Amino acid sequence: MLLIIDNQSSYIKNFKRQFLSEQDFDFIFFDHNQPITLSFKSEVNGIILSGGRGNPYTPLNLTTNFVALHNFDVPVMGFCLGHEIIAIHNYGRIKRLQEPHRKKEEIEITNMDDPIFEGLSSNKVKIQKRHNFYVSEMPKDFISLAKSDTCDTEIIKHKDKPIYGFQGHPEVSKGDGLLMVKNFIKLCGLDVGD
Repeated sequence: MLLIIDNQSSYIKNFKRQFLSEQDFDFIFFDHNQPITLSFKSEVNGIILSGGRGNPYTPLNLTTNFVALHNFDVPVMGFCLGHEIIAIHNYGRIKRLQEPHRKKEEIEITNMDDPIFEGLSSNKVKIQKRHNFYVSEMPKDFISLAKSDTCDTEIIKHKDKPIYGFQGHPEVSKGDGLLMVKNFIKLCGLDVGD
């Protein structure tokens, strides 16, 4: 089962309607401030932390994200705010951009060997972006896998674990973006359809 924390993202709702609802694996959504209540029989295979408003330092209650990161030793993928939460949880830092970013941007993948990029035909992909912050200091034990004109930490990954943060929104970027999300789901041991 895929555990998804919704941080008030319209993108994750579109992803649910247009992609997840067509899949054969189980998934469950929890709001960012809702306790995670699962049956003892539930097997969590992976976690997705959605984008959303604000940042990890704002009054918005993001506790459920941190509870999920702390209590499950499974693959994790964070989008935008989820990416920033992963960084903060692992002692990284974020900063505000000079101007909000609200468009598709080309990012350059700097390590194509990672399994999250399997099947990509180029190391340059366009990803939908909508963010005010970026990871300014790499979290402990993480590396950068991609950069852009906006920041050098477009995609980060833990050195030893399948924990990924994407500053953009591959879940709504179609094509290459969706391919990377499918690769993540496969890393969770779940079957994903086309």
